[in-house]
Amino acid sequence: MSSTTPPLPEELRAAILGDMKPVKPLPSPWKRFLLVAPLIVGVLIMPLVYNQLRETGDFGVLLSWIPVAVQVFLAFGLLVIALREGVPGWRVSTRLIFAMVLAAYSLQILVNLLMFMQVPAEAGPSGVLETWISCFRVESLIGIPILVLVAWLVSRALPCRPLLAGFLAGTGAGIAAEASWRMVCPNSEPGHVLLGHTGGILILGLTGFLLGYVWSVYHRAAARD
Repeated sequence: MSSTTPPLPEELRAAILGDMKPVKPLPSPWKRFLLVAPLIVGVLIMPLVYNQLRETGDFGVLLSWIPVAVQVFLAFGLLVIALREGVPGWRVSTRLIFAMVLAAYSLQILVNLLMFMQVPAEAGPSGVLETWISCFRVESLIGIPILVLVAWLVSRALPCRPLLAGFLAGTGAGIAAEASWRMVCPNSEPGHVLLGHTGGILILGLTGFLLGYVWSVYHRAAARD
């Protein structure tokens, strides 16, 4: 049976062939993350270098560097998953994502509560708002560069779920930032932790979500044009 599709005009064929260029394959998510990991680690180390570390009581390492390492590991996992969301067909199970986010939040809250039980340092009544704003601001300063860097890498791919990718990038950045700043902030009072620390993670996650929304709106508009 002969085809009824008319042949392409020679001018169009020549234009297509002239526009075809070799493209560089996109590296895997973990390789792209390794490229920027030194910058992320540098951002996380800076607060520890320029500030005095907090007391951790009798538990020592069990309430300090071990939880920090686990929390940073979970944060990096979320950032890699965010990069993976930028590649069509490489989706990660929603159950795994939920489990990792829940584990990261649970660890962050639990460690802060245990530290409060060991060293119940807290701000006076007149300094509650001031210390909350201070920690919220510092966590944002630590987390936003990480969020922007990972979100930029995601945007250079083709995320099918940009809102989720943005949320994961923001949450991972917030979890990592809180792990770093927790070793500096001397206030582990539960109200302060939930507002200044956990709240900071939530806001960074929401910021990433909004970045994903802006990206999706822009690309829908570009597709219509």
